[in-house]
Amino acid sequence: MSTWSWISRVRERKALELYIEHISRILGVVEHAVDAIAAYRDGDSVKLDEDWRVVYEGEKEADDYKRRILMELSESIFHPIDREEVVRLVITSDDIASYAKAWCRRLKLVRDEPLPTDILDAAYKMGMLVHEAVKLILEASRDLLSGNKRRVLELANKIESIEERVDDLHVESLERALSYCNKAKPSHCIIVREIITTIENAADKCEDTADVLRSIALLG
Repeated sequence: MSTWSWISRVRERKALELYIEHISRILGVVEHAVDAIAAYRDGDSVKLDEDWRVVYEGEKEADDYKRRILMELSESIFHPIDREEVVRLVITSDDIASYAKAWCRRLKLVRDEPLPTDILDAAYKMGMLVHEAVKLILEASRDLLSGNKRRVLELANKIESIEERVDDLHVESLERALSYCNKAKPSHCIIVREIITTIENAADKCEDTADVLRSIALLG
């Protein structure tokens, strides 16, 4: 049974429709996690707390969708390869939200002495690229549902290019962080490096998700 055969069946199609809702929730989580970086940089603690609340609740909603999709897969008749690919898609995507939540939470740990603006600017640029990648994942998922395999492959390539840009910014940000660490508190040094690396990890998961979407399209 090909991938596109199961997509045409009602229950299997429902699993992919649920995934689109799942990645939509993840997009919201990432959007507010990026807004949290801007709020922190601008010294807006009220906005930071609001964004954190939305991120926290949104990540829980994404988890709920993940569980619903996995339940749907367990109750439907799938070809083993098809089931494995969809499970990979859901779990890998869910990691994006987990990393977004993680960098937002770490920002809230360093309020006594604000982090340097240049590092926050770089983190914001990285976060915006992650947000762009998740938007493309959502678009590719809709194309997958409609059977537009060529478009899925094109979008997967764009997501891969975004990850490469994030990786370059990650290296530049670490250079700034090392300079900052020469005079910062050890605890702040650890946190700033974790924030930068966590954003880069989210970008990596976007690329991994794109690879799964590409694989599903090619299996069809």
